[in-house]
Amino acid sequence: MNRVPSLLIATPLLLCIACGLEEGADQEHDAGRRSADASVAMDASQAYDAGSGARDAGTDTGWDASVAHDAGGGGGTDGGTAARDAGGGGGGDPGAAVPSAGCGKSPTLKSSPGTTINYNDVTVGSTSRRYVLRLPENYDNTHPHRLILSYHWATGSASQVFNCHTEGIDCYTTQSPFFGLWDLAKGSTIFIAPDGIGGLWSNTNGQDVTFTDEILKQVEADLCIDTTRVELEGFSMGGAMAFTLVCARPDVFRAAVVHSGGGQKMPTSCKPVAYFASLGSQEGGGQTSTADFFAKTNGCTAETMPKPTSGSHVCSSFKGCSSGHPVRWCPFDGGHSPSPRDSGQNTTWMSKEVWTFLTQF
Repeated sequence: MNRVPSLLIATPLLLCIACGLEEGADQEHDAGRRSADASVAMDASQAYDAGSGARDAGTDTGWDASVAHDAGGGGGTDGGTAARDAGGGGGGDPGAAVPSAGCGKSPTLKSSPGTTINYNDVTVGSTSRRYVLRLPENYDNTHPHRLILSYHWATGSASQVFNCHTEGIDCYTTQSPFFGLWDLAKGSTIFIAPDGIGGLWSNTNGQDVTFTDEILKQVEADLCIDTTRVELEGFSMGGAMAFTLVCARPDVFRAAVVHSGGGQKMPTSCKPVAYFASLGSQEGGGQTSTADFFAKTNGCTAETMPKPTSGSHVCSSFKGCSSGHPVRWCPFDGGHSPSPRDSGQNTTWMSKEVWTFLTQF
């Protein structure tokens, strides 16, 4: 895999590194693919109570207490910035888990524990593609897990998202793998890092949307996934891949996190979906780059959100969003990065913000 030194790619110019490859998102909706059937979904009264550890009524594969979000378990944020603004259109009732076909099966897919990378292969058309999978150390095949797919930046790779420190490359993060979420998940979540072709993402003929379809088909047949909690995160061109996917497959993904998304065109239409966006003040676009599009889609109140002061960040939630479809906007004083640090801080605040956002569902 060819890689460009981080000095050459950690600039706003990366937003246009593949401008010649910009394609519109594949908007075709595959309605029958994975939508949660109403007969499977359970009433709110049956939903899992994190304090009791009870199984969901009528199934042996309901959530157990290890999956429930514990605000004290790494999900908090610095200075209380993750507190949701009043009327901000929160996540709503998370609802009961809907288990995938892989629940109860012994897994055959290759996990990548520690620093060892074991790729899994899928075929898209006539092309062999690959991705990295990491299961919790105490993976339970009767327990539907949250699944997060993490998309690398242009000229990056799945291995950098998974294992950047041992590669000795600046992977834009100072914390754990998968944009800092692995440690915060504390064994509750399955993570996947897909690999782009030549370090890039492209939607010529929807090839990378189809690639993701094939990954999910393989994973859900083999592993115990909560199909109502499949989520996306990506940086730069990978961020553009995330907003492309969440609109191309609106009934598949519960939420998308986009850091400095660019290199592909914004979708022209989308269904309401939970959305988190971040951007550095030294980059172009600002709030209008992606946040406003999803705020409008989700029925949120149009407003100019707060801007960060020098050396800081500010996270705000749009008000009035439709139930279950919050939009959170986190601009920061800095450049092109998914893991910025405030002045005088040694670690990023971003991963805790993202984890709190995703685990409200």
